[in-house]
Amino acid sequence: MPVRLWMLLLWVCFVVRGAFYVCAIPLWEGFDEYAHYARIEYLATLGREPLRTTPVPDDIAETMAHVPTHNGGMSFDRYWRLTPTERQTPFSIPQAYVYEAQQPPLFYWLSAAFDRLLGKSPLASRVVFLRMICVLLASVCVPIGFLIARQVFGKLVLALMSTALIAALPLLTYTATHVSNDGLAIGLGTLVVLLVLRRNGVALGAALGAALLTKAFFLAFLPPVILLLFYRTTRRSAAVALLGAVAIAGWWYGDNWIGTRSLTGNIMLVQPSLGQMAAGISKLNWIKSADYGWITVVWTGNWSFLGLRSWMYRCMAVLTILALAGVLKLLWKGNRDIAYLRNSRKTERGAKHFLDGIEVCTAPFALLTSFLASFAVALGYFALATFAVTGYPGAVGWYSCCLAAPFAIVMTAGLRSIAPQRLKAASGPILVGAYAALELFGVNMYLLPYYAGFISHLPSGGLPALRVAQLGNGGFRALFERLALYKPAWLTAPILISLWILFLLATAALMAVSMYLARVRVESSADP
Repeated sequence: MPVRLWMLLLWVCFVVRGAFYVCAIPLWEGFDEYAHYARIEYLATLGREPLRTTPVPDDIAETMAHVPTHNGGMSFDRYWRLTPTERQTPFSIPQAYVYEAQQPPLFYWLSAAFDRLLGKSPLASRVVFLRMICVLLASVCVPIGFLIARQVFGKLVLALMSTALIAALPLLTYTATHVSNDGLAIGLGTLVVLLVLRRNGVALGAALGAALLTKAFFLAFLPPVILLLFYRTTRRSAAVALLGAVAIAGWWYGDNWIGTRSLTGNIMLVQPSLGQMAAGISKLNWIKSADYGWITVVWTGNWSFLGLRSWMYRCMAVLTILALAGVLKLLWKGNRDIAYLRNSRKTERGAKHFLDGIEVCTAPFALLTSFLASFAVALGYFALATFAVTGYPGAVGWYSCCLAAPFAIVMTAGLRSIAPQRLKAASGPILVGAYAALELFGVNMYLLPYYAGFISHLPSGGLPALRVAQLGNGGFRALFERLALYKPAWLTAPILISLWILFLLATAALMAVSMYLARVRVESSADP
C-alpha cells in the first residue's frame, strides 16, 4: 500500500478515537474545561477579554449545578448516589471564575470565532463542536510526526511505526479531546520541532511565535533553538526564528512581566519567590513528584484523576527506562537507524559521538532529545513552584502532550537500539500494544463505568474495576444512556455505542498496522 494511504489510515484512526472521547466524556470533565470555555464564550458574546476573577457566564454556572464537576462541589460518586429526583434539583456549587484568562490568547480568539458561528445552539452542542475542533487541530501531529520520523530514521517503515505509536498514545488522545488550548498546542508544538529540524528560519519564527501565543510552556522550546545559535550552519536560521517569535509573541510576555514580574503569568509561578523555590529544592520529594508526573503522562482519568493498577504504571516505567537506555546508547555511539541531516558540512565526521562538539546538535535525533530534556527541566521547575505554593510535590505530566511525536520517535528508536537483534522488529508493536492495551483497560473498566455510576470509590479510596456481569440485563445499554445525559439531543445511546465500536476498531487497527510493519521490517531486504 502506498505510504500516503498508510499515513491517512493512521490519521483517521487518531481522529476516530478522538471523536469517541469528544462525545463520551461528560460535560466539563476535561481538565479546566469550563474555565477554558467560559473565556471563549465571554469573548464571543462581549467581544473583550475577561479577568481571572470574572465569574463564569450564567449558562455555564447553571450546568455546573446539575453535572458532576471537579472543584464544582459534586463528584460522580456522590452524584449517582442521589435519587433521580435529586439529580434534577440544582445542587449548591462554589463560585466559579474564568481563571484561564491567565493563558495566552491565540486559541481563544480562534475559538470565539467558531463559537459565534454556532449562534444560539444549545451549550452542550457548542462544547462538543469545539471539542471536535480541538481534536482536528491536534490531529496534525500525526502527519507532521511522520515527517519528523522520516527525517530522523530515513526509513519509511520505521517512520510509520513511530507514527502508529503517536496515534496510540492515551495522553495525546484525552488531552486533545476537551475544550482547551492543548489541541492547538499539540499541533503547533509538533510543527515547531519539524521546522527546527529543517532549519527554516522564517517559518519557524512564525510557528514558534504562534505557539508562544498558545501556551506559555513553549518557553521550554527556546533552549534547543538557542543552542543552534552556537553552530555556524544553523546560526542564521535560529536567529531569524527567535527574532520572529519575539516580534509575534513578545508583547504578551512583556505585559505579564510588567503586571506580575513573571513571564508566564501563571498563578503557580507568580506567587512563590525565588527564595521560596530555592528553599524547596531540598524539601521537595523529587521521587514522589516524578512518580506523579509519570502517572499523568501514561494515563489518568481526566479531571476525576482516576488511576489504574499501580503495577501497570510500573511496567510502563520499565519499558520506558529500557528505551531511555537505548537512547543514551544511540547518543553515545550513534546508530545506522538514525539518519543525520544530509546538508550538514561535517555530518559524516561530526555526528559520530555525542560529546564530539556542538555540531552534533544538527542531528535530528539529538535535537529531539534536547526538546524532551528541556521540557522535563521546565516541568521540574513548575513542580517546585507548585510545591512552594500548595505543599504538594506533583509535576503535571500531561503538559508534555505537545512533545508526543518526539517522545514516540525517541521511544521507538531507543527500544530498538537496546533490544536483541531478533526482537528489534518487535519493538514497535510492543510499544503500541502496551499503550493500546492500557488504554482499552482504563477506558472500559474504569473511565466509562465511573462516569455512568457503575463503579465508585471505596471508603479506602480505591476504585474497583467494572465486573462484566454488571453489563447483563440491559446494563450495557444503560451505561451508554447515562453517558448521554447532558449531551446534545442527537447524541443518543445508539450513537455513543457506534462511536465506541469505532474506537475499538481504530485502536485495534493501530496495533495491527504496527505488527504488519514489523513483519515488513523483518522480511524486506530493501529496508535493512
